[in-house]
Amino acid sequence: MTGIRPLRPTETADTIFEIDFDRLYSKGRRALLFDLDNTLGRRGMEHLDDRILPFLLSLEERGLRVGILTNRRRNAEGPAMEALRRHFPVIHGARKPARSGFLELLGALHASPREAVMIGDRRWTDILGANRLGIHSIRVRSRAR
Repeated sequence: MTGIRPLRPTETADTIFEIDFDRLYSKGRRALLFDLDNTLGRRGMEHLDDRILPFLLSLEERGLRVGILTNRRRNAEGPAMEALRRHFPVIHGARKPARSGFLELLGALHASPREAVMIGDRRWTDILGANRLGIHSIRVRSRAR
């Protein structure tokens, strides 16, 4: 982590919908690791917002691989998680910022840290964990609306 501050994201965005995914792709980023709570929806949500799944699928159509990395333990088997698991690798109970969850999801996405982007809302879990592995980190300021 030489030269970076461990809690400082590489970039920030208000929501996931404002991220320039084409720019990330042009810079060699191929794997997107999304946090769940307060990134793809409200904390503890049981159902996904109607826009989330089509949006994530559209990213895959553009050549990006999508995975979900969450510390969530409760509601890990609910409708939101089931909908995501049908299409994407999901690691729950990840214990971020521990490296193991990040590395497991990178393996499932067949990606290296240099190819990956972590998108999440929390500095002490999402951003710190990503930065420790050299993963490009994007902090979203508010949940997907």
